[in-house]
Amino acid sequence: MSCFMADALALLHSACFPDDPWGPSAIAEIMGMAGFFGRIAWDGETPAGFAVALDLHDECEILSLGVLPERRREGVGMALLGSLCVEARRRRAECIVLEVAVDNIAALALYAFRGFIPVGRRGNYYRRIGHSADALVLRLALAGPSALS
Repeated sequence: MSCFMADALALLHSACFPDDPWGPSAIAEIMGMAGFFGRIAWDGETPAGFAVALDLHDECEILSLGVLPERRREGVGMALLGSLCVEARRRRAECIVLEVAVDNIAALALYAFRGFIPVGRRGNYYRRIGHSADALVLRLALAGPSALS
């Protein structure tokens, strides 16, 4: 992937996660990893959100999924998540995993609706201005009706 794509994705990540943005070099490193795949949701020529993941053979891990604040609650996150699940199944992964902040109520609702279940917790995982937040580790088995998009 090009430096331009890493720069553009870093700007999108920063707009979605201003408390803990990933810079272009971090994005470029992730994009260079074996098994990287991702999606950008577009509204015409304007990006609305993104999702990046890694294929780890038996499972895929969603590294980050973000929707621009002004585009939230419009189905963009659900569409991105569904697309990643379809790609993970195409890659023959048995499950998909991710971490989500315990204080991210909207994301928790999205993942619960999609059928993800908690399988772990990481203390003080997310940085916030002036504090941190734990992460829940969530998992979705990619077999059965909950995995259909």
